[in-house]
Amino acid sequence: MKRRRGVAILEFAAGSGLLLAIFSGTFDFGYTLIQYNRLETAVAQAARYASIVPYDSPNTTPSAAFLASVRNMALYGNPAVGHSVVVGGLTAANIQLQVTFANGVPATMQVSITGYNIYALFGTHPLTGKPRVSYPYQGVWAPA
Repeated sequence: MKRRRGVAILEFAAGSGLLLAIFSGTFDFGYTLIQYNRLETAVAQAARYASIVPYDSPNTTPSAAFLASVRNMALYGNPAVGHSVVVGGLTAANIQLQVTFANGVPATMQVSITGYNIYALFGTHPLTGKPRVSYPYQGVWAPA
């Protein structure tokens, strides 16, 4: 019996190191997934908004007001400027809007995130062109 003294503490030390690594990895993955999900929700809301409001440009380059309202929708969840962003670190420069025309009229609105980094526990996850959401345009086309 005397030879087994201290074995439990060695087993705990070896096991806790493994458990700590597993928990840290799970936390890192979970945090990254939550941040990505928030970004995806923001992009989907912005794309949905862009697909139903009047589009006021005669070509695929959106007007400054239209682009600003779509970016605000992704940033604040509201087409007007808000006080707190939905996802920390996200800026208007990270939000891209691509308008596609078909037969001379707006066909789709695609919103994506570019140049945003998710800073997790064990590294940085850069996002370029994702998440990306497209909706068919259903609004009124009213070029100025």
